[in-house]
Amino acid sequence: MGIHKRREESSAAAARLLLESASPVELPPAEIAEEDASLEREEFRPHLPELLNALRIGGTVNPAPIVQSDSVFVIDGKTRSFWVRLWHADQSRTRIVRAHILSCLPRVPGFKINI
Repeated sequence: MGIHKRREESSAAAARLLLESASPVELPPAEIAEEDASLEREEFRPHLPELLNALRIGGTVNPAPIVQSDSVFVIDGKTRSFWVRLWHADQSRTRIVRAHILSCLPRVPGFKINI
């Protein structure tokens, strides 16, 4: 699992760490504010609290299937599966400074994609 340092676009030039892994990653409970989440599509907004709750609880996240990027993860909520990229404040991964939601799909228990 790699965590890579990236520079923010702000003038403060603060650092943030992009989570990358080709294997499942165990995330600890983390702090995240709603304003730190960005959405690929506005229709995902009603489901944002479910994702934020899942990130605050922590748990295992899996690399997204089919995607050729080690930085896109699937996070399962109670009713939705979210495809996201996560940036953390430091190596402890207890503070998420940015979460970008790429997709938000209804969760179908028992359905599995085998590649």
